Amino acid sequence: MVGLRVEMFFGKKRDALKRKIWIRRVSAWGMGITIFLAILFTFVCVKGAQEFRELREATDQYIVCEKAAKQLQDGSDYLTEQVRLYAMTGDTQYREAYFQEADGTKRRETALEKLRQYFDGTDTFETLQTAQNYSSELMEREYYSMKLIALANGEEETQLEEELQETTISDEDLALTAQEQIKTAQNLVCDTEYQRMKTEIQDHVSDCMASLTTKTQNRQGRTTSIFSDIYLKLEIGIVIVIALLLLDSIVMRWLVVKPLIRYNESILRGEIFPVVGAEELQNLAITYNQVYEENQETQWLIRHQAEHDAMTDLLNKGSFEKILAIYEKGDTPFAMILVDVDIFKSVNDTYGHATGDAILKKVSSLLKSTFRSVDYVCRIGGDEFAIVLVEMTSDLKYTIQEKITVMNQELSEPTDGLPAVSLSVGVAFSDRENPGESIFKDADKALYQIKEHGKHGCGFYGEKETEE
Repeated sequence: MVGLRVEMFFGKKRDALKRKIWIRRVSAWGMGITIFLAILFTFVCVKGAQEFRELREATDQYIVCEKAAKQLQDGSDYLTEQVRLYAMTGDTQYREAYFQEADGTKRRETALEKLRQYFDGTDTFETLQTAQNYSSELMEREYYSMKLIALANGEEETQLEEELQETTISDEDLALTAQEQIKTAQNLVCDTEYQRMKTEIQDHVSDCMASLTTKTQNRQGRTTSIFSDIYLKLEIGIVIVIALLLLDSIVMRWLVVKPLIRYNESILRGEIFPVVGAEELQNLAITYNQVYEENQETQWLIRHQAEHDAMTDLLNKGSFEKILAIYEKGDTPFAMILVDVDIFKSVNDTYGHATGDAILKKVSSLLKSTFRSVDYVCRIGGDEFAIVLVEMTSDLKYTIQEKITVMNQELSEPTDGLPAVSLSVGVAFSDRENPGESIFKDADKALYQIKEHGKHGCGFYGEKETEE
């Protein structure tokens, strides 16, 4: 029976099983997508960090180059300023300041060395190198101018700076007067050629800055474009992550949380689980339901065995006592019938226990078929039976008499090969007059009267007193 009920249950759920969703598959897909997005985000972040470093490096280089170019320009302008002041005043402090810059501070050379770290071999560096070359050419004119001034002022050549000592003055200029030498020296650092070379230096520095600005802007523009692309990818990724989280929440809600809630409600109601949710939960529900059905069947069998007589399958004495106690305390009218099989011991001794058992089963079957399904037919002893007839009053005792008469007639004229037997029956009603200690004892008294007066009959409590 259990197998049949389980098979019916499986049949009802077969269509549902075809539409199952595996949580482990959903989880695997979610994990795979999460890992993919994590790798993508990591790549995007690494790429973004790399581009940011390049942007910062480009900006740093621009700042370095800008400072270096300004430093080179400032150094060149400072030398020009000092040589011109020396040419105009003849004050040696300006010449000393000039050589302090040229041989000590060396802002131009320092600037070029800084640029060489980042731009060596580039057009930017070549442009500044050209500016430096022009500045070096100007220094030759400046050395010449300062030596003329020094000679015109009567300074000894051996007292001059090494660079001036190495500078050779033409015989033509040596032949000039001191005033003419000063004039010539001033023209060397103020004439058109000198200014042209200064302009060349400034133009090359400007070209360098323009080139550097263009390169930096291009790198910044490229990086900005990459950042925009990265930001777009991050936005798309975030949208996907949010969608996945929402989908995961919905899936968990519909396939796991709600089924578990329904399972809990089913447990509280003592019902089988609905086969819903993820496939794992559906399989769990099917297994639980199968065990539940088997347990119900087992419990029914255990309860049936505890409440029924094993041989006749009638209610046993324990069940009878519980039922009688309930009806005695209630207001529903009922009848108490006690039945005893006449000469049963003699038949049992003569024909054997097997025949005796067969007669008990036959009597049990007759009692069950004779009385209503709502009545309680019980075996309370070896050959003793009891019936609780519900909704039965004393004015209907004739129906009981008729049923007992029919049964005795059938038992007295057997056609099944079993020995003939008869029944002695005692009846008491809950609405009887002059009730005794209990309805059971009153029915037993009625049964005793029948057995004392020939057996094979049905007696009712109170009849004897009436007849007397």
